[in-house]
Amino acid sequence: MPASATDYLPPVGFFYTLSFLSMGGSASNLWDAGFQEVSGISAKMETDAISMGGENRFAYKVPKRVNYDDLVLKRGLIIPSSDIATWCLKHLKGGLNEKLEPKTVTVSLLDANKDHQEAIMTWVFVNAYPVGWEISGLNAQESGIVVESLTLTYNYFWKMDEPGGNKYPFEG
Repeated sequence: MPASATDYLPPVGFFYTLSFLSMGGSASNLWDAGFQEVSGISAKMETDAISMGGENRFAYKVPKRVNYDDLVLKRGLIIPSSDIATWCLKHLKGGLNEKLEPKTVTVSLLDANKDHQEAIMTWVFVNAYPVGWEISGLNAQESGIVVESLTLTYNYFWKMDEPGGNKYPFEG
């Protein structure tokens, strides 16, 4: 913890880890889960506006449910296909004929100011499964790498409060 507010440095967004865990709790191959970008960590509460008779200045807003954005993971295309990409494509090509195999996904923001990898914050995404797979456009006039994007939806996420993020509690 910094000595004062003036000593505080916000964490950097490029130092993180991502892990896929099956329902049995085993972690996927860490090389396979190396992504260059993670986005979609957000929650937003829906509200209903209720107008009261005689009150024209405003409407009361009452809470409904929380909506979560899809988790989008981007990385350089891995050839031959990786375990994670195979899992995604199996669900997307099989449609409802394939048994859904949701995973628990963890994203840990790491402290770049430490010599060892210590999680500052860890988010746990419960019952994640693929809803999209895409590769970037192929362009003969650019020298960029081919990027694979995996889009996952999930039931909800929560933030682990334990420093180090080395526990994986599952909610039933």
